[in-house]
Amino acid sequence: MIGGGWRAEFYIRIAKALPERFRIRSILVRDEQKGRELEAKWGIRTVRTLQQFAAEAKHFSFAVVSVPRTAAPNIIRELTELGIPILAETPPAVDLAALAELCGSLPRDVKIQVAEQYLFQPMHAARIRIARSGKLGEVSQVQVSAAHDYHGISLIRQLLGVGFDAATISGEQFESKLMKGPSRQGDPLEEQMVQSVQRIATFRFGDKLALYDFTGDQYFSWIRRSRMLVRGSKGELINNEISYLEDYATPIYTELRRVDTGHHGNLEGYYHRGVMAEGEWLYNNPVAPARLSDDEIAIATCLLHMGDYVAGARPSFYSLADAAQDQYLALLMDQAITTGQSIKTEKQVWNHL
Repeated sequence: MIGGGWRAEFYIRIAKALPERFRIRSILVRDEQKGRELEAKWGIRTVRTLQQFAAEAKHFSFAVVSVPRTAAPNIIRELTELGIPILAETPPAVDLAALAELCGSLPRDVKIQVAEQYLFQPMHAARIRIARSGKLGEVSQVQVSAAHDYHGISLIRQLLGVGFDAATISGEQFESKLMKGPSRQGDPLEEQMVQSVQRIATFRFGDKLALYDFTGDQYFSWIRRSRMLVRGSKGELINNEISYLEDYATPIYTELRRVDTGHHGNLEGYYHRGVMAEGEWLYNNPVAPARLSDDEIAIATCLLHMGDYVAGARPSFYSLADAAQDQYLALLMDQAITTGQSIKTEKQVWNHL
């Protein structure tokens, strides 16, 4: 792995929870003190240079690149030249110019995927399966309030099935007062009012519509919850509730039911097993019975998929082109919100990858 920040520690926790599935050979961290701290905390060897890192390439399956988006393109290119398969963190580059340059500079046969995890979170994976199942009919609208920028947009494209379709984007921003809640640093220590910034945007993909609505407080807040709507010609999904027509005269009402063990008197241990609806498993946790959060389960799924992809046992699961498109749409959304003008997408170099 390259990088040793907050996000990189997700991968470390996953590897420690699943030693029979994953092993981190070494971590490239250029800062000496940070490297020593990681070694003391996790017991994993760290190196300081790309040459030291690449010298062990024959001992690992692929490299995880978990560095700031400004640094990622150069590292990705360097690893590509060394023939090392890459699982890159999101987003792969900071702006449109950097995205285009990165995608245009890599050979077509490069082994690279991007660790966009939201589509692999248990409930989102179940929702995507329902959207694609045909039960809702032709899906024409989604409303996503679950993740920021490119993460939220990745869910929109997956649920609508729009691929690289052209879009027209409009947006605005709204601020309101909110009692400060938890953060990466932990629970609040005192009562404090802060400004909550809400970003709202619409994406029109021809005859399909998406509404993006998110405030960063949702990731940690006790009182700001995520919301999802998937609307089709024969039914809709609202959060975990599903209603659809079996035929023109027979409505069916059901729900996504999360199955976790270890509750009350259950002695299986505490972990997530999967998601069901109407007696069918829509999602099975591939790393059960490890005790991981939904986000960690999703990242572990990316790691499993990457191992299969490198071995030739799985096709692309979230390509560099997909990651570039989601980041591109996020950049245009920011522009639409900032200027108050509607913006249309244009074809980009990665559309031909």
